[in-house]
Amino acid sequence: MLYWFGKIVVTPFFFLIFRPVIHNWKGLRSKGPVMYLCNHFSLADAVALAAISPRGIRFMALESLFVKPIPNAFFRSLNMLPAGEGGGSRLGPVKRAIALLNDGYAFGIFPEGHRSPLYTEMDAFEKGAAFIALRANVPIIPVYMDPLSWKRMRLRVTVGERIVPETVKLECPGQKPVDALTDRIVDTLNTLREETEEMIPLRQRRRV
Repeated sequence: MLYWFGKIVVTPFFFLIFRPVIHNWKGLRSKGPVMYLCNHFSLADAVALAAISPRGIRFMALESLFVKPIPNAFFRSLNMLPAGEGGGSRLGPVKRAIALLNDGYAFGIFPEGHRSPLYTEMDAFEKGAAFIALRANVPIIPVYMDPLSWKRMRLRVTVGERIVPETVKLECPGQKPVDALTDRIVDTLNTLREETEEMIPLRQRRRV
C-alpha cells in the first residue's frame, strides 16, 4: 500500500527537512480504536500527522476526489476514504467514521472541518468530532501543530493527554454530552497551542 511505502520511505525525508520537535511523543502511541484530533492550517497537516504517528491513521476526503478510477485507487492507497461512504445523507461521513472506529482503526480528524484562513488563530470547531467519539465510545488523542513553524522548517508539535468521552460526560452532568466534549476539545487545543508557543523563542515568533 502506498501509505506504508510513504511512511517507510518518505517519513525520513520529512524529519530531515522539517525537523519536527514533538512534545509528549509517547502520547501518540495507541492500540485499538482511537481518534487523532488535530488543528488544521495546511493541506500538509494530514501528511505530518501520518508521518509522526507510530501507527497508521485513516482519513476521509471529499468524495469528488474519488470519482475517476486512477485518483480513486491513489487516494485509497493513502489510507483515505470518500466521506460519502456509509450513507447518502449528510450523516454519511459520520457513519463512515464510526464504522472505521468500530472496526478497530485509528481515525484522523480536523475538528474545524476545513483549513483555518488565519495563521494567527484556530477557526470555530464543529461538533462532528465530539459526536463521532461519543457514538463510537473511543478516546481522543489531541494534537496541536504550530502553523508558523512550517515556515521556519522546524515543525513544533504538542501532544495532549487523552480525552475520554465517558469521563467528560460524568464531569459535566448538567450539559449535553456533545457540547461538553466539544468544549473540552476546544479548551485542550487552546492549551496545547499555548504550550507549543511557549517552546518557541519570542524573537522567532516576531520574525515570521
